[in-house]
Amino acid sequence: MKKLLLVLTVLLLTIRAASAQNTTLKITLANSTSTSCYLQLPAINFYSLKKGSFDIPLNVSGTGTQKFTLTKPLFADLRYASSDANGTKRFHYILYLSPGDHIDFKADFKSRDNGIIVTGKGSHNNQPLLSVLAGAGTETMYGDTLPNRIIVFANKHQADLKVALKKYIGLYKPSPDFVRNEKLNIEYDAAYQYYNFKENNKFRLKDEDDSYEGRWKAIQDSLFAIVKLNNDEALNAVTYQLLLQEFLPREKEYLWYEGRKDPEAFFKQWYNANVVNGKKQFEADEQNLLQEKIINHFFTNRTAEFLYGYLFDGALGNHNPENVVSIYDGFKQKYPKSKYISWFGPSIDTIRRQENTPLAADFKLVADNGTKLNTMEDLLALSKGKTVLLDMWGTWCGPCRYDINNEAPAIKAYFKGKGLDYFYVANNDLKNETEWKKLIVDFGMKGTHILANGNLTKDIQAKVKSNSFPAYVIIKKDGTYELSKAGYPMKRDVLIKQLEDALAMK
Repeated sequence: MKKLLLVLTVLLLTIRAASAQNTTLKITLANSTSTSCYLQLPAINFYSLKKGSFDIPLNVSGTGTQKFTLTKPLFADLRYASSDANGTKRFHYILYLSPGDHIDFKADFKSRDNGIIVTGKGSHNNQPLLSVLAGAGTETMYGDTLPNRIIVFANKHQADLKVALKKYIGLYKPSPDFVRNEKLNIEYDAAYQYYNFKENNKFRLKDEDDSYEGRWKAIQDSLFAIVKLNNDEALNAVTYQLLLQEFLPREKEYLWYEGRKDPEAFFKQWYNANVVNGKKQFEADEQNLLQEKIINHFFTNRTAEFLYGYLFDGALGNHNPENVVSIYDGFKQKYPKSKYISWFGPSIDTIRRQENTPLAADFKLVADNGTKLNTMEDLLALSKGKTVLLDMWGTWCGPCRYDINNEAPAIKAYFKGKGLDYFYVANNDLKNETEWKKLIVDFGMKGTHILANGNLTKDIQAKVKSNSFPAYVIIKKDGTYELSKAGYPMKRDVLIKQLEDALAMK
């Protein structure tokens, strides 16, 4: 029996080794200023992990080569750019790469459609006929209050892709797996084109256009009735993955709207609670926990697993740790063999340790959490004789969390031992005290912390002439202050210069 198990193990390892083959991609860009191009492998990936991303350097002749190992065919996204007197033009090309391929990709920026030529082993799956049609031009329709034009466009785009695939098969004889996955891409194309446009277009419409929501939703429902929203067999198709990644956060936003419109029905369906208890749960976490509810409501098996990965990716990428540890622990029980356990586990275990770390002496909470401070002068009384960087932020603010996680450590390292103090004023967070205290520890926000009431927020914003978040204010030793010119995304060198000038004051 032991010998049989040994033989089977060796056989399995041999099969795996045989299926894993080197794949080579050679890039040549003519008449281009590009010094490199970017390859995302596979085309849809988890960005917080930075997996499968390759910057391919190009030599003076515009040529570069990338080798990697594949165990199965997949779609990849090749991006490149070139600059001239008229600005920078950016392009991307969807490749279908298989184990053992040796692709030679050439483009000429002075030729029509970039003069793309693809040769070599695997080129039959990578000709430009379908890629040219993949880029849908919907920009001129933004602002439409009715869905008439976009649904006509989406249906025509899907029909054009079907015709092009039939032509492609006749010309290039692609592999059966390419045809299968491309058919799935096309099957979901109309639903994705329409849904993606609808969800981005709504931000360009005025409030009075809400009356048209029913017409947009009716077409969405009809498209989703044609395709399977929950479909494990389509997970290799880029268009299906894009639809899933669009659906999860947008459905969350739709449920926010539903919760305001009919709170009793919303909290009963999604939280199995009355309005009072449901609202407490909802306000404690409007992001991660609600997205998990959406996943479990609409999806199962591998598709649900994929969306859990997307949830973890978003939570880590947006520095939003609320409930992510408990969601991850439940995920491990449900999918004990998932690759996402090793992918996301280390980062989530770091959050777990941080959440169990108590506030240290250098994390200072103002008396009553600072909720009784009402004016900028009240705050200045706490900073007499100090040079202070004041950070106006909020636990709910993604850009704030990004700066605190990515910019603040470098600033604090630069000014270590130079006498700079840090004040953090959390705004619109009176109902989020628990999360506020957790994030202070999670992000290592050493300094003085204030949970602002509405009066303090309004007074500071009026006096520094800023109503955006994050906002940075430099408070000087003499009690004067100025709004930082660093902006967002933060120009760190600008903020550092202002702080150095303030510290140099006598």
